[in-house]
Amino acid sequence: MKNRIHNASTLLLCAAVLMFSSCSKTNTGTTETEVAADTSITSTVLTSITEITAAETEETTSEPTETASQTSSEKRTETEISSETEISTGSTAGTEETDENTAAATISAILTEANTTFSGNAEKTETNAAPKANIKPYVIKMPSADGKKAEKTDTALIDYSNADDGYIAAAYSGKSEKAKLRVLCGKTQYDHDLSGSGTTEFFPLMGSGSYTVRVYEQLSGKSYSLAAEASFEVKIKSETDMYLFPNKYSDFDKNSDCVKKASQLCSDKSGTVDKIAAVFGYVTENISYDKELAKKVTNGLTGYTPDPDRTLKNGKGICFDYASLMTAMCRSQGIPSRIVVGYAKENIYHAWNEIYTEETGWITPELFLKNKGYNIADATFYSGQKNKKKIGEYISDSSNYSALYRY
Repeated sequence: MKNRIHNASTLLLCAAVLMFSSCSKTNTGTTETEVAADTSITSTVLTSITEITAAETEETTSEPTETASQTSSEKRTETEISSETEISTGSTAGTEETDENTAAATISAILTEANTTFSGNAEKTETNAAPKANIKPYVIKMPSADGKKAEKTDTALIDYSNADDGYIAAAYSGKSEKAKLRVLCGKTQYDHDLSGSGTTEFFPLMGSGSYTVRVYEQLSGKSYSLAAEASFEVKIKSETDMYLFPNKYSDFDKNSDCVKKASQLCSDKSGTVDKIAAVFGYVTENISYDKELAKKVTNGLTGYTPDPDRTLKNGKGICFDYASLMTAMCRSQGIPSRIVVGYAKENIYHAWNEIYTEETGWITPELFLKNKGYNIADATFYSGQKNKKKIGEYISDSSNYSALYRY
């Protein structure tokens, strides 16, 4: 990832990031009483995640800056293009707009066949049909913070007992209104908001490497102090299994409504592609794009966190919600899935899924999973596109997407 804090007004469309490359060793130094100004803690439009600044390794006692969501004439969000009707899937040389092919995201359009989903075998089947086979349900992998490897202070906890499984836990119980978790691995940095009140939350790691993790608590305004710090080595056991656990951005358990719905949808499905088809079909046919929420997020509602059950109940959400719901439903069925945040052409700040399968096949009549490995599945764009053939071609072309973060 880039070696600077993400800023929508300056960030250029970048190439896709490979999150499993080894992370270089980071020198952490001693604990400071305040975060340096050049280590600003920033909430992005959708994820509260930032990238590292060039001067991160020089911690002083200056005050950090905290910026709200920013826009640029060079960058477009989903809301900014909501008046257009379709996403361009023509040549990459230009974005000529026609009635049939324009740059997209009315994305709020929803298919009318709400009770059907594509089965993966070139036909549609009822999602509420009785199970055709007695298929053993998948046992959900749940994260834990057992305290075997942890740093704890009066106000903060960093638990890395299960870091080799691809996640850590953190909590803040102090009196500050805001607290941040910063995860550093080489030149890669993720910043997360902590809920506070001592709530233990789980966060994904970026792969094997040397990590430094810090909890910062707000003193006042833009000034933060270091509440806890931990440094440790990580050797990921499985780069697919790490994307089966719930985390802050796709939170679920066996009692979640989204898990029950996924179980219902996949009750008669034995193959991974068929299960993905059932989940993707349901989400794209039953969740509509929430333009009002998108406006609130892009106009300064920072630190937005999706909730799969809320999205399922409300039947609407923004791209982050689509991706979170897809992730929860797939992971609950034992299918590695990750939320990806980055840019889609043309310069649309966006969230989508990458879903792992060792099989290949159709998940809709227009969308084919061609890779034995991770495949892009963009439920937001697919659900809002009238021309399904063109959007299928668009989603299948990975060059249309540029990843920044994976959860």
